[in-house]
Order: sequence, then C-alpha cells, then structure tokens
Amino acid sequence: MKKTVSLILSIMMLLSCLSFASAESDMYKRVTARFTGQLEQGVTIKVLENATAIELGYADELIAAFNAAYADKGIRAELMDIDQYSDLATDGPYGYGPDVWYQANDILMKYATKQHLLPLPVYGLESWELIPENAWNAYKMTMYDEDFYCGIPLNVQSGMMFYIESMLPDNWETEWDINQNGTPDFFETYTALYALSADIQQNGGKTKYGYLDDLVDVYFCVGYMLSGGAYVFGDNNTDPADIGLNKGDAAKGANMLRQWADLMNNTEVLDGAFASAAYGYLADGTMLCTVTTPDVRAMFIRAMVNTGKWTKDEAEADLKMINVPRLPVSLDLTADNWQDTITQMDTLTMQTKMMGGINGYGISAYTKCPNASLAFIQFAASYEQIIARNKALGISPARSDAAETIGATDPNVALIFSNLDTGYIDVMPAINEVAQIWTPGQSFLIDLCTDAFRAERGEEELYADLEDIQKGLDRMVQQILDAIFTLS
Repeated sequence: MKKTVSLILSIMMLLSCLSFASAESDMYKRVTARFTGQLEQGVTIKVLENATAIELGYADELIAAFNAAYADKGIRAELMDIDQYSDLATDGPYGYGPDVWYQANDILMKYATKQHLLPLPVYGLESWELIPENAWNAYKMTMYDEDFYCGIPLNVQSGMMFYIESMLPDNWETEWDINQNGTPDFFETYTALYALSADIQQNGGKTKYGYLDDLVDVYFCVGYMLSGGAYVFGDNNTDPADIGLNKGDAAKGANMLRQWADLMNNTEVLDGAFASAAYGYLADGTMLCTVTTPDVRAMFIRAMVNTGKWTKDEAEADLKMINVPRLPVSLDLTADNWQDTITQMDTLTMQTKMMGGINGYGISAYTKCPNASLAFIQFAASYEQIIARNKALGISPARSDAAETIGATDPNVALIFSNLDTGYIDVMPAINEVAQIWTPGQSFLIDLCTDAFRAERGEEELYADLEDIQKGLDRMVQQILDAIFTLS
C-alpha cells in the first residue's frame, strides 16, 4: 500500500511539473537584475518566521543550520523578534522590516502587488521543476505583460480532521462502521458526524461534543459554500469585480454551518480564541474532533502531553489526522439517514472542497542583501530542510521529492497533494483584494451562527430559511465589493 501511494504521488508530481514551462526573457532578466548570484559580504539576514515554527523550536534549528553552512561565506541569519503579521509596507521603507518573510501566499502577495516584495529569479532555482505549477501560481503576478513570482512555495495548507483514537466511542466498531472498512462512519461523511454529534449531545459520551469548531473562521468555513458551487473571485481568482461567494448553492452551504451551530455551545462557536483553545479542547475531551491545518499537529501533541495522560510517544501514536469527511449532495446535514450516506456514498455524497494556502518565503523590496536572502530561502526550501520542517511541524511539502519521501509513510501528504491537483483545494487568491473578504465574511458568519441561539433568548430569528441566508450572502458580497472599491 505504501509503495502504491508513493508511486501515485510520483506520477502526479511528474506530470504537474513537466507541464510547466519556463523562459527567461529580456524583461525577466531586467526585473530580476538585483539577483546577480554574488553574495553580499558581512551581512545579517533578518528572517521573520512562522509563529508555530518559533514556538516549537524549528526556526532556531533552521537559523543555526544555515549559519553553520554559511559560516565561511561572510553572511549569517537571525530571527526577528516582531509579530509575524507585521506590516512590511510601513516597516520596510524605514529599515525595520525583515529581509526574508515566511507567510501564507495571500499575505505575501498583498505586498507583492504594491511592489514591497521582489520578483524572484525562480527559473534558475533547483526547486523550480520540483514544485507544481498550481503552487507556484499562488505567488504569480503579471507585470509588463509577463508573469513573475514573488515567493517560493514551501508547503501546502488545507483543513484536515484531527481526533484522538482513544477518545472514540466504545461502540464505534459495532454501531458506527456499517460498511466494515475499519474507518468510523462519522469520519467518512459529515451527515454521519452530525448524527454522532447529536447523539453525544443527547446521551453523553467520552467527550462533551462530537465535532466542534470555530464556525466564524472564514478560511475553514467557506468550504461549505465552495462545495455548493460558490467561488471567491472569477476568472480563476483573478477578477475582483466578480465575487462568487453568493453564487450557486452557497445558501445551502451556509445553512450547514447554521445546522452545526445548533449542536454547539454559543460561547464556543463564537469564541475568537478557539484556535488557541482547540489543542486543549481535544486533549481534555471537550471535543472528539476538529478541523485545522497540518502544521499545528505538534501543538495538539504538546497539549496532550501537558495533561499528564500521555507521553510524547503515546500522544504521537494516539493523535490521528485524516481527510475531512464528504458532504451530502443535498447540502443538508439532516436530509438523509446517516446510514444511507455510508452505503450509498457515491450517489449521496461528494468530496468536500476546502480553501487552502501555499506558505512560503518572500524577499523584501527594501533589503540590502537580496542575493544573501535568496541563498537563505534556497537553503530553507531544500529537500533536507523541508524534511526537517515536516518532522518538527507536520507540514505537507510543496516539493515533489520531499512529498514523495514523506508520503511513502504518511498517506495524508499524498492526499493533500491529490486534493490540490484535482481542484478540491481552492488555493487562496494571489491578488491584493482578497484582504477585503475576511471582515465582511466573518461578520456574516457571526450573524448566521448567532441565529441558532436567538430563539432561546426570545429574539427573532434572522435566517429562518434559505431565502434569508441568500440575502445575507448578497449583503456580504456587496460589503466586500464596497471595501475593495474604497480600500484596495
């Protein structure tokens, strides 16, 4: 089985990379002329890394490894002690910003379109042919009628389901595995997971909740609308005048979030601190499962160890990460018997779409050491360091060779690549206007999910039917358009 996964991953990556042509035009050479290949001497590269990588110690390991490797070349790197979401536009011109910045593609590209990031000489990089086109495209921008790339992809991010195996209901093998495939039914379809969550609410269980999540997080929740035929921007996420978050059956998708809210506690559903609390919630039995990105796996492990119930090795073995369940074709979590969605999975369910991101490195346009900065990125994006980053953080790599190595023993890595390649991961738009979707989107989700608790407070429900939800989505889209027009 492991050999099969590895072979499939190899073929998929090869095809993706072979289809991706490159050419160094005169314009390309002029735009990337600062990258001469000659390392600046006596410089210190300021690196702004991911907060999780810093907290878990990988960032320090990376810096130390780079400095050891380049000790005889007159350059070194150091971590910046500033927030990972610092504003390059305001800090960079005054020399306060990083030379190298690790971030999600939508955040980096927000600065690229305003020319705060340098277009990179990607065609000459070792990783160019090893990273699929759709990952590179997350950092693509068009200037002078040509394509340029302002970031180097390191890893693929998308939602995955996390759970602790020892927390599974004792009866799952007899009552919740009707197709006898060794996988709990409630991890195969969201309809079955909804049924289990309702059962836990009514009858209790090892955990307080079944599925629990922050239902107002646009990044993770928009997948329900995308699965209903919605989209973020038109023309492959390049046309900000065409916002499709209210298109297709987006209202039905949003209604599933409203259905989930009915089974969850008001405070926890709308808790802005859920992301940080989730590690403890899983470890202490508040919830059976949740959806988040693979790069925080180590945080769940640490929370489990901190309870005193697991050693690190025991936690590693007990914590599971799998693909998110399939959604009902009806886009209604209560429309079918959950058993039918298992026995008739091909006709009653569909693969869930998720928003995803490509995390990578960019170089500040204000750096005084572009060549040394590029050397650092090449080192950090090397096969060896991607393997090390995965071991420390659980990330899914964007490099085909690293993905093949890890995927041979971790099928989830192969799965994430497969979802990306087949379009079930909608990569975050790489245009500046994407920054304007988050606040209106979150406001709508807060309003929608609050509706589940209005009746018990003696208030009128605002989203009593799909028509009301559609009107709410239309208002949200108009707010996004207004924000793009005034702020972008």
